[in-house]
Amino acid sequence: MTDASPVVEVLGAAWCADTARTQRCLRRLRVPFRAIDVDDHLDALKAVVEATGGARRTPVVRIGSQVLIEPTNAALAHALEGAGLLAASTVHAFEHGQNVGDLERLLRVAGAGLALAATRGLPWPARVPLRVAAVGLALTGAVGWCPVYDAQGVTSVGGPGDHPDEAEREPWYAPLRAPATTLESRP
Repeated sequence: MTDASPVVEVLGAAWCADTARTQRCLRRLRVPFRAIDVDDHLDALKAVVEATGGARRTPVVRIGSQVLIEPTNAALAHALEGAGLLAASTVHAFEHGQNVGDLERLLRVAGAGLALAATRGLPWPARVPLRVAAVGLALTGAVGWCPVYDAQGVTSVGGPGDHPDEAEREPWYAPLRAPATTLESRP
């Protein structure tokens, strides 16, 4: 029995931040892929130069017969969805499953610890709501999902605070893609 789904190949370089970001996105989406380092494989380097019109730009992602050059995470997810490797509901769940970037998660947990420590000497009427807020902050940091961000439709995942060397956009927050109208793949 053969698998008819297209193979995802990432032609990139170990030192390339965009290659690391692309591979991280594929891992988050749980899409199996084959990584080929263009510094180690001359055939891969030749394929990259051909695909980019003579430039050495990485990563080049091949999904079946489709070729993406330095794709954003959103473009990569859309291409995977179009190739039938991801359902629209999976992409929606991925985008809404974690909306707090890694650095911000760390800052939230540390801030919650500081807030809890700062409430030690306060009288209980002031201490209780501050501790509840600190626990909420710690939980959003630990889980990586913030209901306020979700309600506003923004995320800090993939931004400058989330693996700064792999960031694909300048603003700290970015709007999420609109949810699919159905749970089936779009055409």
